[in-house]
Amino acid sequence: MSRRRLLELAGLAGAALLGPVWVTKVEPRWVDWVRQEAVMPKLPRRLDGLRVLHLSDIHASGAVPLPWVRSVIEQINRDPPDVAVITGDLVTEDRSYMAGVAAELARIRAKHGVFSILGNHDYWTDGPALSRCLEAAGVHHLRNESTWVGGPGGLRLIGIDDHWTGNDDLDRALAGVGEHEARLLLMHSPDLAYPASRANIPIALCGHTHGGQVRLPWYGALIVPSEHGFQAGWYDVNGTRMYVNRGLGTLDLKVRLHCRPEVHELTLRSA
Repeated sequence: MSRRRLLELAGLAGAALLGPVWVTKVEPRWVDWVRQEAVMPKLPRRLDGLRVLHLSDIHASGAVPLPWVRSVIEQINRDPPDVAVITGDLVTEDRSYMAGVAAELARIRAKHGVFSILGNHDYWTDGPALSRCLEAAGVHHLRNESTWVGGPGGLRLIGIDDHWTGNDDLDRALAGVGEHEARLLLMHSPDLAYPASRANIPIALCGHTHGGQVRLPWYGALIVPSEHGFQAGWYDVNGTRMYVNRGLGTLDLKVRLHCRPEVHELTLRSA
């Protein structure tokens, strides 16, 4: 049975228990603003307190309309971050939303810019075209490459391409990156945690799982698209600290149950 079909059945079960209004209208729009801190090894003192806004799995579509995405970004801009990152799945197999979601993300008033990688649904839609939309709007698309945040010697931001569609190349992304640098890795799927740990990445941010999107009391997520069972929140994978974002949007069925959409802000501290 497909992931979408399971979500549909779980959504129907949730609707029966809590009512269709809650699972389709209330919880999918009840954003959880998660604010945390983490020590980033090798981070220079001048960047101590760097605020990283982390969005994932927006899935702009008929189920996740662009005006709602804009309303979330307007809330973000009330207290703009230092840098904004998006860890993939901006759209859901509808090319008509690509330019619009890129334009909305470009509205984030981040001091050091807005950076994105792509996810499997982005490639199933049209990865190259979405990449062009992002760059045209002013969002930096990282494709198995890295860039500096805060100038050379600051924070090395590394973006690895989508694992599920076979576009990931960690070796290429790490070309020229030294272990003496502060390194933050962006990846869509949490299943890249083990290769990241072998590369001694200190912190990685990802999404993809939606936290299960539907979680039942005393049971948890009915299905999670992770080979290693990663769901949401922090994991320590052989020394690599990985955060799995529950995502902002939903798949085709606009349902969330005990799994609110998330805006994650991570403040980095120098050791």
